[in-house]
Amino acid sequence: MSPYSILIVDDEANQRLMLEQALRSLAYNWIIATAASGKEALEALTACAPDLIITDYHMPLMNGLDLIARVRELRLLSRIILITAYSSPELYEAVQRLHIDHCLTKPVPLSLLRRITTSVLETAPLQLDQNESDRSHI
Repeated sequence: MSPYSILIVDDEANQRLMLEQALRSLAYNWIIATAASGKEALEALTACAPDLIITDYHMPLMNGLDLIARVRELRLLSRIILITAYSSPELYEAVQRLHIDHCLTKPVPLSLLRRITTSVLETAPLQLDQNESDRSHI
């Protein structure tokens, strides 16, 4: 079995580094890449679809939900963890509609992120319903 691949998307460099180091500290043979924006993440996705995408919600130009909506429009089966400082009923509706595995509220304890990441990667791959047609932008 090949190692899992993870894409971390956050516009703040220190956040990307902190998340990457937290996951690397687990000593798994994961392939971890980072992107500083939703646009950069989409460019990376043209080369390879990661097993897991960890993305911040609040980013300029393309927020995390917009990125996830594009991922789903592309029918990529990547698992997703959304990290946000914001919560609302609309956000949680989008979480359900876009098949987001976990929505974590900041500040996220790194021990929780490590545990959830490991759990998500060890569960069965995402299966999108072939009849699903609601891929609208948020």
